[in-house]
Amino acid sequence: MRTLALEKAPQQITVNAIAPGKIETDILGFYDLEVTKKLIQKIPLGRLGTPQDIANVCLFLASDLSGYITGETIQVNGGLYIH
Repeated sequence: MRTLALEKAPQQITVNAIAPGKIETDILGFYDLEVTKKLIQKIPLGRLGTPQDIANVCLFLASDLSGYITGETIQVNGGLYIH
């Protein structure tokens, strides 16, 4: 991703990645409820992410508002990796 960002920068093309944390999707149904509760306790914002949380970052990166951001990985995890 960073290599591609460097290659495309002269054409004013930005390249970024989104790294979702634990997102509230059907796959979480495979987790035991207690496991999910313990996971949520570790997330500083105190909740799972939503698909809309990811979509909002996608919209931001696709907009002119992010025109000077390239080669970055945006962590969308409610602060899980702060610790």
